[in-house]
Amino acid sequence: MKIIQKETNIGLIRQNNEDACAAIKHPKNNNIALLIVADGMGGKSYGEIASNFVVNSIEKWFIKKEIKTLNNAEKVLELLEKLIYKLNKDIIKKYGENTTGTTLSLAIINENQTIFINVGDSRGYIYKNNKLIQITEDDSDVWFYYKYGACQKDDLRFFFNNNIITACIGITDELCKVSTNVIDNDYDMVLLFTDGVTDIITDKKINKLIKTSYPQNILSNIINEAVNVDQNLRIPLRLKRKKFCKYILPFKGRDNASGVICIK
Repeated sequence: MKIIQKETNIGLIRQNNEDACAAIKHPKNNNIALLIVADGMGGKSYGEIASNFVVNSIEKWFIKKEIKTLNNAEKVLELLEKLIYKLNKDIIKKYGENTTGTTLSLAIINENQTIFINVGDSRGYIYKNNKLIQITEDDSDVWFYYKYGACQKDDLRFFFNNNIITACIGITDELCKVSTNVIDNDYDMVLLFTDGVTDIITDKKINKLIKTSYPQNILSNIINEAVNVDQNLRIPLRLKRKKFCKYILPFKGRDNASGVICIK
């Protein structure tokens, strides 16, 4: 395992950073790594508390786990789902329902497989054969427009309600819904991002930045693109014609932007 990186940026508009992230190797085996991004819910109080609490709790869990356990994907999924449901209850118990919450996108890379866990609309990707491939699905209202072929994925950034998520940690027990994927380690890179990145720059742009950046600069170039570079976005005519709802124009640095990557 050659490079793991994390980076978070407050953006140009927010007064505080409600994102949290981690990228660490296991102290007993440098071939096993944990990557996490979490986006505290901006419309709720204490979003940064929820995201940091979840990231720090999972990081401590990972460090304490034996290598044998982490190499068993089925066991990892079982244990992590239980932990996530517990963290959800802990947040609600301390702050009350409908008070604070966070998304979570997580990858554990063991010696043979990569385990993805997702709650909310932060995203997990791999880079393979010069192509960026999204592994997770967004838990959001607008994702279904894309999933069932009503619009292109890049169009989702223009929907005024694209910040409404259908799963999170915190808020209520009903919203704590965990999605999982397990894949073999036959890729070049794992990448996780909060929507402060993916609402601004397209998968095509991220793919281009990967190809044109030195490995040590890939993540910083992606975060910089989302925060500081004007994408000159315009609402596509194909979307205007369908008239789903009101549309918005995303702009650089409008949200906290965070990512973690592992380059094999």
